[in-house]
Amino acid sequence: MMRIIKCIASVVFTAILISCSDLDNSRVEELLRTESAYPRVVDIRVYCNDQSTAREVVDKNLARHGYVKARLVHTPDDIGKPLITFTEQAAPYLVETNDTLRSIDIQRVKVADEVFRHVRNIEISPKGDRAVVDFSTELVNRTPFIVLFQQNIAGEQLRRTFFTKKDDRWMWDGKIVKMPKKE
Repeated sequence: MMRIIKCIASVVFTAILISCSDLDNSRVEELLRTESAYPRVVDIRVYCNDQSTAREVVDKNLARHGYVKARLVHTPDDIGKPLITFTEQAAPYLVETNDTLRSIDIQRVKVADEVFRHVRNIEISPKGDRAVVDFSTELVNRTPFIVLFQQNIAGEQLRRTFFTKKDDRWMWDGKIVKMPKKE
């Protein structure tokens, strides 16, 4: 009998903690925006000296639409030059790329912006000091380079993140996990 009373008391205490928590949908969104998690630029790396990437930009019509110039093979005259170069039309989509990547002919290119949509679920630990939050995002402002993006871009993207309560304040743990879509 004592076990049942302790179990019921534990459930009631947990329910009180959850209901009194100040971590709700709007607070989660506010914390993620304050920490500059969203909106964020989604980019890819274009391997400018790779023949299969050069073939892909041609096949996906990026060369035909004037965003890149691509050669499918190296000739003796152009050894050491990249197979793919970006035109002025592509300039708004080029993301700052560090010297290390540029030295091996890799360019980061924006494919879209990922924006926060809504919280799907908040689970707070029994102690009330940790929370797991499932939420969704969406890719907007898609660029012509989205055709090179290898991930699913249709509909909402499911994400999970974590919060810790310290000194009566919720703090974002800084990690976002991509979740598989439920079929």
